[in-house]
Amino acid sequence: MRKGTVNFHRRLIQWLDLPPDVTANVPRIQMVGFSQLIVENHQGVDFFSDSEIRLKADRGKIRIQGENLVIRSIFPEEIWIEGNIVEMRLVD
Repeated sequence: MRKGTVNFHRRLIQWLDLPPDVTANVPRIQMVGFSQLIVENHQGVDFFSDSEIRLKADRGKIRIQGENLVIRSIFPEEIWIEGNIVEMRLVD
């Protein structure tokens, strides 16, 4: 993208006061207690077992560890994970 276009996009985002998770391709993670995790803007499932799930992200991976993990639903840019979630970590 040209420099002028980048500056225009940056100014437009600031003027519209849009949050970064909407304007950038970064994951948005919501955790409900220790039993439910919702990840938006993922790039797909890299690994899945009942004790670990790894999701691809724009910059690295999201690793979820726990017990009895299941993917409750999955959409192109959103995934719902349930189970006993012990750890969630962003890794390179």
